[in-house]
Amino acid sequence: MTVIIRLRERVVSQSKNLRGIRDYARVSPVRTVICRKRNAHPKDPGGLLIVRYDNGAECETPFASYNIMVDFVRNRRSWRGADFRYPDGNRGYLTKPGIIAGN
Repeated sequence: MTVIIRLRERVVSQSKNLRGIRDYARVSPVRTVICRKRNAHPKDPGGLLIVRYDNGAECETPFASYNIMVDFVRNRRSWRGADFRYPDGNRGYLTKPGIIAGN
């Protein structure tokens, strides 16, 4: 379940899938996107996607695969003006979906 929360912990949107994140970007533009790794599997750790919107809303969504999360973020044309952060250093330059160059 994807939940978008505004300041003061009020839920403003819920979705069973990732479409809720994309749809809410039409309400308020995306300001910051943070992609973090979760150590779910040594070869392909899972990811945690944090999306922050201009109106102060925020969404955290877990992914089973970090590489798939990076693909999802890179395919969002409406997010191109956002500030992208990769605290783990892996920006995910992909040669084809799910495969990071140099691995």
